[in-house]
Amino acid sequence: MNNNETAPHLIDAGTNHDSLHNISSTTSAWDEVAAIISGLIGGGRYGLKIRIPHAFVMTFLFGNKLPFRRKLQVIAKLAAEHSINLASFACLYKFLLASLKVLSRLIPQNDGSGDGGGASLHSGILRRLIESVVSMVINGPFSSSLKRTINPSVSTPAGLPQQPYHAFLAGAVGGYIVWGRYSSVNYQLILYLASRILVGCIKLAREKGIRPFSWKKLEFANSYPYGAAVIWGTVMMLFEEYPEVLHPSLRRSMDEIYRFASFGNSSSSASHVLADNRR
Repeated sequence: MNNNETAPHLIDAGTNHDSLHNISSTTSAWDEVAAIISGLIGGGRYGLKIRIPHAFVMTFLFGNKLPFRRKLQVIAKLAAEHSINLASFACLYKFLLASLKVLSRLIPQNDGSGDGGGASLHSGILRRLIESVVSMVINGPFSSSLKRTINPSVSTPAGLPQQPYHAFLAGAVGGYIVWGRYSSVNYQLILYLASRILVGCIKLAREKGIRPFSWKKLEFANSYPYGAAVIWGTVMMLFEEYPEVLHPSLRRSMDEIYRFASFGNSSSSASHVLADNRR
């Protein structure tokens, strides 16, 4: 890690580029392996730290009918799934980033400089077409412009993407493989990330000066009350009119608040009966 981080300073100091390349080639592979192992351990540890208290509270809060032994089994299962999935994704993500770095350095070396002669014109065109498709997959659709901005002689620190497209591609592949299987844990994380991504994209649009997000009237302090009003108004309308479209855990929570009223006289089916009568 230290060798990669100090590489730009060594270049500025006039260190021989060949010796620097030799240093990077002998240490970068091990640094990438260390980053992969670090992601594996960090993901597993964080998954346990986050999921155990959450599963404990939710299981004992809503699993009143479960025996104590079964509650512990549910907590252990949820914590293990969360931990294994995070560890697997982090490991796969770091591995794909390292692989994309290697491939992106090899692809530009095959820019089709050899013409192959007139007899192999068709095979040369086919080969260059395949190379273009592979380069687009590895380096992204804007790889030609990125070549002018990315210096291949300066190695990217281990565990980090060489370009933003690599982060997207590695994350997409890992998301499909690890998080693509539906489960309550996976679905909860997808919903969590969706809300955070939406807020992050709005902030990014504001920073880039994209209208209407850059308008001063839509700054966080000004727009937050209206956002809260729209969200709460929408969820209450769905709960009253179409409760079946809400997630079961959300619907149970809202039943607990808005239907178990009158000092314990349950009217939990009132919203469902009301919705049926209006159809």
